[in-house]
Amino acid sequence: MLKRSRSLYICIIVIYLIPLDLFARGIKGFQDDRVYTRAEVLKIEKKQIIQRETSLIIETVVHLKVLEGIYKGKIKLAIFRGENDMPKEMFYKKGDTVYIGISKIEGTDQEEYISLYDIDNSTSIIMMIILLIIFIVIIGRIKGIFSLLALIITIMLLFFVLVPLTLKGYSPLPISIAISIFSIIITLPIIAGIKLKTLAAIIGASTGIILSAFLAFLFGFIMHLSGIVTNEMLTVFYASNSEINIRGLALAGMIIAALGAIMDVCISISSSTAEIFNANPKISEGDAFKSVLNIGTDILGSMVNTLILAYVGSSLSLILFISIRMEPGMPLWMVLNYNPVLSEIVKSIVGSIGMFCCIPLTAFISVKLYKKKCIKKD
Repeated sequence: MLKRSRSLYICIIVIYLIPLDLFARGIKGFQDDRVYTRAEVLKIEKKQIIQRETSLIIETVVHLKVLEGIYKGKIKLAIFRGENDMPKEMFYKKGDTVYIGISKIEGTDQEEYISLYDIDNSTSIIMMIILLIIFIVIIGRIKGIFSLLALIITIMLLFFVLVPLTLKGYSPLPISIAISIFSIIITLPIIAGIKLKTLAAIIGASTGIILSAFLAFLFGFIMHLSGIVTNEMLTVFYASNSEINIRGLALAGMIIAALGAIMDVCISISSSTAEIFNANPKISEGDAFKSVLNIGTDILGSMVNTLILAYVGSSLSLILFISIRMEPGMPLWMVLNYNPVLSEIVKSIVGSIGMFCCIPLTAFISVKLYKKKCIKKD
């Protein structure tokens, strides 16, 4: 019965989410007549243009054979001029398949320039996704499949609701809160089933998200705007045709970053409570609460490490950059106030505090619900 309810629940959610792409259709951004396609690198030629005292200016000509589209089979040349100081691993090689953009001078058929983008790794991406799905199905079985569906739904919410509405000028913070709570409501029942422990986890996680949002807003209000806004956000601000709320975007990023960890902690706490009451239905509320908090302490230690190390790992190049640029006598606080560093610090603190508060709250709610259930049975 529970499996049928969960399957029906998933079907309703998926059907509900299908028309969300209508949000994206209304976006009107910068229009470019550039034609995007794929091409094979046939040859790379380099020749010296200018010899300077400290650098060498090189002209690089990349010969490309277009593989698809209206220019299929044609040979194009992409020309770059600049210093020859790029790491070997970063530049293209003969035989690579790359994405290119072909632009024209307005009102003529004459090509203006060829833009080179990233190497086509589509096959590798598909293989990695298939490998991930195989491991999820083998190890997680039916729950693994449900977890994958829940992740897809959350990603759809981000791409088809948060992104379009943000680009239209709406404040991202309240949208991210609503999406996070909605994601909790649809994700946890898909993963854990429609059960009492799921209800407790939903209430605890939703409260944790609201608290994290309050903390993010408080920190964002106290700190100067530049303290939480990164260079990438400024690029989005200037590239967009709409008035994007970049402070709200920074705060929304903190909420989304904390979402997964908060859900993990809450469902772990509520599941532990369920097992405690299943083993000993006559346990007192106080003893049950203490037992759950003991479990929560162990969970908390590993989750904080997971959350903070995830931020550190994603910012490893930034840490190396700081180490290289840090001069003798430069105060540590000056480094910590560097925008990208400060942004990661705030994310870590907001997410961690949200998790801390979720543990006793979810434990309290779970114990109350399960004790009430046991009393009704007696």
